[in-house]
Amino acid sequence: MPNYNYAARDNAGKIVKGALEAENEIDLANKTAAIGHFLVSSRIYASTVKVISKLPSLKPKEVLNFTIHMSTLLDAGVSLLTGLQDLAQDAENKNLSKVIDDIRSRVETGVSLREAMSAHPKSFSKLYTAIIGAGESTGKLSVCLKDLISLLDWQLELKAKLTEATVYPVILLCAMGGVVALLVIKVIPNFEPLFAQGGIVLPLPTLIVLGVSHFARSFWYLGPLILAMLFGAYRFYYSRPNGKFILDSLKLRLPIFGILARKVAISRFCRTFAIAVKSGVSVLPALDIASGVLGNDCLERSARKARDSVNIGEKISVSFKAAGEFPPLVVRMISVGEQSGALPEALDKINQFYDREVPATIKVMFTFLEPVMIVFIGVVVGGIALAVLLPMFQMSQIAGGS
Repeated sequence: MPNYNYAARDNAGKIVKGALEAENEIDLANKTAAIGHFLVSSRIYASTVKVISKLPSLKPKEVLNFTIHMSTLLDAGVSLLTGLQDLAQDAENKNLSKVIDDIRSRVETGVSLREAMSAHPKSFSKLYTAIIGAGESTGKLSVCLKDLISLLDWQLELKAKLTEATVYPVILLCAMGGVVALLVIKVIPNFEPLFAQGGIVLPLPTLIVLGVSHFARSFWYLGPLILAMLFGAYRFYYSRPNGKFILDSLKLRLPIFGILARKVAISRFCRTFAIAVKSGVSVLPALDIASGVLGNDCLERSARKARDSVNIGEKISVSFKAAGEFPPLVVRMISVGEQSGALPEALDKINQFYDREVPATIKVMFTFLEPVMIVFIGVVVGGIALAVLLPMFQMSQIAGGS
């Protein structure tokens, strides 16, 4: 179907502009009438966004700031092209300026803002461009931009929380590994000549620690090599369709970590689905987009299975219940939203629940991990210290008896 740029009047008589796909002008008039607009003029344009831009991608924070500034300018009555030009000139860096200017130049040729942004897929996700397209189609671009601001801000906040949850145990493990390596490679060898001169039979813990020390000093390169091989094997297996599914399924069944991973994934899905539907994206494309942000192949397959059921006429709640993997609370709330005709609001309720649950789960994880890792470090370091002290204690007894 051809693409149309159109101008129409809303119920208040105000001129609104947008872009839609339609078979002809009659079909276009019917589509604008369906959203409460009266078609005034239209013209077919040829899409020029088939060529993907080679400009570097924007950082998530830059995309958020761009969206905030764009929303502010449109609310102030500034036209789209003028707003893009001003943002390109005032951009905080050259990369951002080039991306905005590229979008502006594409819009000037007659393509929609959605298509112009689609030329930068690494900067603007499918969800982002779909919501922009829905905003253009309904004449509510400013409202959709506000929804995007809320979504992008939430994504950055969630990423910060997950980074905190990941970095803390990694730092503890690195600290533990560093301490153990220092003791085994540098400290223990200094005691070995003393033990040899003592003329005692070394206890088993000391022999084990000395054996580990000899091995670590002679074959230290095996540690990084084994880690690299394990990482490579994991990446290779994860790149296989069945391997990705199996590993992602195992992740969901890990204690605490699996619970957190599932809650984060479902929170992403529900928020994305809610904003897409609220912005005017139809249910099936919204489900496709939301399935893509789950970040877990097991959950994604389940969501796409539900999407296929919806495509043949099944209710969303029934489809997700049959697909499995999604908690009863989510299924029940979707069912309530379908029955009441307020699906986005029901999904928002789920979002509010998981917005509390995710930080609470992270807090539980910290509460559990911190003492466990501290005890583990204490046992390892204490065991090495005991292995050193036992022969010294024997030597002091021999010296005292003589």
